[in-house]
Amino acid sequence: MDNKTTRNIVEVHGYALRVIREARGRKVADLSDALGIDRSYITHIENGSKRRVSPEFYNALLNELLIEDYRALLANAPIREEMSIPA
Repeated sequence: MDNKTTRNIVEVHGYALRVIREARGRKVADLSDALGIDRSYITHIENGSKRRVSPEFYNALLNELLIEDYRALLANAPIREEMSIPA
C-alpha cells in the first residue's frame, strides 16, 4: 500500500466507539440512520471486524457523536509529545 492510500484511511477503535455511542444514549440504528449507512457497518466497526474508514466518515462519526477531540476514536491515537501540543 502506498503512502497516498495510507493517508486516506483512519483506523477506528471499535470498543471506544461503542462506549461513547452508548454514553451518548445512541442506538446503532439511530447512529446509522443519521450517517446514512447500514447498521451492520457500525456493528462491524464496533466489534473490530472492520477498522478502516475514510476520513470523511470518521469526521461524520465525530460530529454525530459530539466528540471534540479527534483522537477519541483512533485505534492508534498519538500521544501529546508526538503532536507537539503545548501543555
